[in-house]
Amino acid sequence: MITLITGNHPRHIFLVKKFSEKFEVDNWIIQKRENIFTDSYTIKKNMSELEKIHFEKRYNSEKNFFGIVDNYEVFKIKNIIFITKEDFTNGKLKKKLKELKTLNLISYGCKKISQDILSLFKLNKWNVHGGLSPWYRGSMTHFWPTYLLEPEFTGMTLHQLTDKIDGGDIIHQTKVKLNLDDGIHDNACRCVRDFVLSTNKLINTKTLSKKHKGIKPYSTGRIWTEKMWNPYLLKVIYEKFEDRINKFCIENKTLRKPKIQSVLV
Repeated sequence: MITLITGNHPRHIFLVKKFSEKFEVDNWIIQKRENIFTDSYTIKKNMSELEKIHFEKRYNSEKNFFGIVDNYEVFKIKNIIFITKEDFTNGKLKKKLKELKTLNLISYGCKKISQDILSLFKLNKWNVHGGLSPWYRGSMTHFWPTYLLEPEFTGMTLHQLTDKIDGGDIIHQTKVKLNLDDGIHDNACRCVRDFVLSTNKLINTKTLSKKHKGIKPYSTGRIWTEKMWNPYLLKVIYEKFEDRINKFCIENKTLRKPKIQSVLV
């Protein structure tokens, strides 16, 4: 009944683990992502230490919140298939999905899926986006709220898959429960964990047996691109605030209340 297409980072595997405990997952297609310790953004040598701190903190937070799973077979999913990002456009993924014939799709942390592939699914085609749409669409959308001193806008959106970047109708959203002691990566991981656990209570075999109409975004919001990010931004996180932006915002400003929407509750 359902195919999951995800990345292979701990947060992606955690979602699959929890979903497969709740309902039967027919197929899990895994795209190998960049190394979680990536330093590909390095501009100058004097920034490498901050990048090292940043990506090590990301790995440690994901490890602490989600654990590290090496044996995917323990999830007891019928078909587990590994792909590369090239397979989204070279016809291999489309051919495989034609053979599998499932009604529902949920994607998380993988390359954008084309409309001709989406047309193979007759019921729900949903994406898990690590950001609160419409304010934070696009890339690195768990970084920007903290950087902009509004960590309360760290959130997750389950939305319909369309040709718009994270712009499909909203199915379900959650926002982070701010913890005074959380750094930027703890904030993101806590948000993902809470989203998975709460959403897992709302999705089941009955939910997936019918097509759901989402809520149209009330504005276009903003799309954040990879080009907007560079390592110099880390100086604000780690030198100015020592990765304590949650604490600063809780103690020094009035927190805003983002609008959270859902058709599942």
